[in-house]
Amino acid sequence: MRKSNLSNVVFCITLVALVLSPVLPSTRAVFPYVPSVKSGQFAQYKILKYSCQSALPQICQSFETSLNDTTYAAIQIVGVSSPSVTLQLISVYKNGTGGHVGGLVNVETGASNITAFSLGANDFFVLAGGLAAHDHIWNTLSAPTLNKTISEMVVGSLRNVNLLNYTVPGSYMGVGYLQSFNFTFDQSSGFLIEINSSLRTNVTGILELDFAIGMVDNNIWGTAHLPDFDLSVDPTTVNATGNTPANSTITLHRLYGFSATVSLSATPSTSGVSCSVSPNSLTMGGPDTSTLSCRGSPGTYTIIVEGNGGYSKHSTPLAVTVSPGPVPTQPASTLSGPLLYGGVGIAAVVAALVAFLLLRRKPRGAGVAPSYPSTPATQALFFPMFFPRSL
Repeated sequence: MRKSNLSNVVFCITLVALVLSPVLPSTRAVFPYVPSVKSGQFAQYKILKYSCQSALPQICQSFETSLNDTTYAAIQIVGVSSPSVTLQLISVYKNGTGGHVGGLVNVETGASNITAFSLGANDFFVLAGGLAAHDHIWNTLSAPTLNKTISEMVVGSLRNVNLLNYTVPGSYMGVGYLQSFNFTFDQSSGFLIEINSSLRTNVTGILELDFAIGMVDNNIWGTAHLPDFDLSVDPTTVNATGNTPANSTITLHRLYGFSATVSLSATPSTSGVSCSVSPNSLTMGGPDTSTLSCRGSPGTYTIIVEGNGGYSKHSTPLAVTVSPGPVPTQPASTLSGPLLYGGVGIAAVVAALVAFLLLRRKPRGAGVAPSYPSTPATQALFFPMFFPRSL
């Protein structure tokens, strides 16, 4: 079974036989079948009992995939437009994944676009408000009839509840079975409270299945919160320069026991910048932080960081400014130095030659001065100063 479709929502396998239920007579008076639920209301459910025995292991394994592998499930009201109710069925599995399926149900006819049931599509999740014993659960002659209305404690409060109990015989692939159902609905809101079912085949050892799914919390008369999450980024404004990326930390905040895996993505408002998220999936029990890194062309961008928790999505914006990198300093010309120093060197040589000639030149008419022969040491000190060895 694929968890991405409704067949893995824990309620689905419990209701297949209901579409085969016989026509039950009723003396129901005309009554307006209208929703009593409100948008935003929800009820949370868990497996209360589960037992499966079969000589064919694959049969029980298929039930376990839907029932025993589920941490919790919920019915959440999305919108109301009488006589229809828009809702979503939520499941969170023990491996940390989650899923949801939207549906539109009609509390007057029982019709639903939830197509998980191979033998029909009917709504048993939310009934019209105000029904009582001996009323059809829908305003049709073929609808099952409520057996009784009693008072009992439900999620910490004394509630009037409607009971729907009956047994359905059937046959599947030549094997006969008998399945009993015990449903409980809140009278005021019409919300499903509990399903208790038992199935036995007429061939010993083929299948013995017993399970119960019950409401454990709600925000209808209780103060519960649906497990959820939100996201934050820090800092909310970052700058990238040249090839240096801009980084920000994404933090996942788990609320009210949220345990599903959240997948992360980052989408720029316009082209010109690209972002990566690492890691891009946050699982329960691991670090709930991730690093967002962006780089691109100069400009200012808005990045939408989104988290997908299977049945819930949330996003948060991030502002990214990309600036051009610094202009590198140009190196000095390779010609200027040699030319300059070469010119100075040549001028010095010329000046030395001129000075040498002037010093050795005798003035006209002057007497002959005593001659002082130059010593080799004087010559050795003079000439190297003006004539480097390289010359």
